[in-house]
Amino acid sequence: MSIAQVIPFKKTSQPKQEAGKNMYSDKFTNGHVMSSRLYRKEVRPFLSNAARNVYAELEDRINGHLKESDFVSHSQLQGGELPGSKKLSSKTVDVGIKELLELGVISIIAIGKQGIKKYRINEISLVNHFTKESTLLGKVVKESTLLSESNHFTKESETTLLRKDTIDNKNLLDIKKRTSLADNSDSNIFLDSIEYHREDQKIYTLRELANVYSVQNDFTEQAKKQNPNFADDFILSELRNFAQWSKMREKTTAQGWMNYWIYRIQKLKSPKPTTAKPKSTELSNSQIEYFASKLAKDHAFASKHAETGETQQSFESRVLRNLKSPEYIKKWASYLHDVGFKGQLENAHDK
Repeated sequence: MSIAQVIPFKKTSQPKQEAGKNMYSDKFTNGHVMSSRLYRKEVRPFLSNAARNVYAELEDRINGHLKESDFVSHSQLQGGELPGSKKLSSKTVDVGIKELLELGVISIIAIGKQGIKKYRINEISLVNHFTKESTLLGKVVKESTLLSESNHFTKESETTLLRKDTIDNKNLLDIKKRTSLADNSDSNIFLDSIEYHREDQKIYTLRELANVYSVQNDFTEQAKKQNPNFADDFILSELRNFAQWSKMREKTTAQGWMNYWIYRIQKLKSPKPTTAKPKSTELSNSQIEYFASKLAKDHAFASKHAETGETQQSFESRVLRNLKSPEYIKKWASYLHDVGFKGQLENAHDK
């Protein structure tokens, strides 16, 4: 009986994961990048809608183009490139970026020309930022609204007993301090404060700022929030005046220009009330002197009221004395109108 020869097969070795390799690196060779499972399970549930939308745009711009980081402009993060598609407001993008940066979900690793930032998406978990040990009752997770600087994650109710500080991240602790019950009171003076690219501390002229951000659209939107009755043509006219005024101003931050704009449109929104002064039926001393001379030289008036043999100077002096009396003002009202007086004189009365 013959014995079959055994042919050995070498086990295919598995490629080793390189140290410090990004979560998406092994996907690049396949021509696509999948969303992080860690993000979907342990980050996204804690984010506000604003942060989720901004993250999605960043993921499309960076990972979807086989990159681990890339420069992405503010307008690109708003989306809405296709006709009829939804577009995020500038304020929503600001809120979303701020939240993602504070939580460490993304990082800014460079700033390029015109202030455009280079973003990197980080592989982190937010689960350990919170613990259930400190709560006895109620729900501790609450999303922030799109356009408010409110609590991103937790808001303890009156029935919550805090036994220890459960936040292990300094940035999150700062968020908690800013959203304390005292700051959320109805009397909070910062509730209506407008933030405009506060993270950008670079100073610009207004023209330079318009090359970095969508200034005309953002400022128009803010004007309509201040007063919905403002027409588009009116706002555009004010923006042009504002642009002309800006040429005499020093460079400032994006927030500084927004502050100037809001102050300007608030003055337009609430003009100072003016009280119409009743027109006087009497003449001032200077008016009496002026119109006495005019009347004395008026042919129709002089032919009727000048006395025989009276000199021009004497006639003018007599007219001047008589005009100090409301009786003569009323009597000569038609002549005064003829020589240029504007106003109501027929109702003049004796003191």
